[in-house]
Amino acid sequence: MEPIDTMFVFLAPGAERAGQRIEQQVAGGVNAFVWVPDAEAAAEVVAAQAAAGLELVELYRGFSLREARLVVDAVDGRAPVGVSGFAFGAGAGEVRDSVTIYGADLEDPGARRVDVEVDGRRTSVVPVADAEGAVAAAVEAVAAGAEVVEVCGGTPLTTAAQVEEELAGRAVVGLVAWPFEALPGAAAYRAAFEAR
Repeated sequence: MEPIDTMFVFLAPGAERAGQRIEQQVAGGVNAFVWVPDAEAAAEVVAAQAAAGLELVELYRGFSLREARLVVDAVDGRAPVGVSGFAFGAGAGEVRDSVTIYGADLEDPGARRVDVEVDGRRTSVVPVADAEGAVAAAVEAVAAGAEVVEVCGGTPLTTAAQVEEELAGRAVVGLVAWPFEALPGAAAYRAAFEAR
């Protein structure tokens, strides 16, 4: 199994049980974007990757706390797991169009953009260079029909707040949060990431 540095996992009813995956080589590792039909499938996919050295997991598109717990239990402390705050307000089955925004130090972030449709539900994953880019990506996505904007856990809360303020209620905005037990792993990941 190919070592994965970071895994973004999206709930998408209708996805393949083993997960629909897109991988991208980035400085110092590989990012995997994986769409799974339910939390049980997410737990299986993430546990297998954690056994191979996964360093960080982020959960998107409506993981409830119970569902996120399945993934956390499956990882068994081998990698920190964060979950988008959107999960607390809506169910993934209701979302037809969402965008996930993450920070990337790339010359051409647009070249790393991912657009996936599973069972009539669209997800865009958009790298941005800074807060201004995050706001612009969110505005563009909502204008194109996104109902939910999820901001990566590596992005400052202040950036997510700027996105929410700019959207002014036109979409639900969530930010990946790290529970207390995940903080040491997330901090170690950040230090390694910044050292690359």
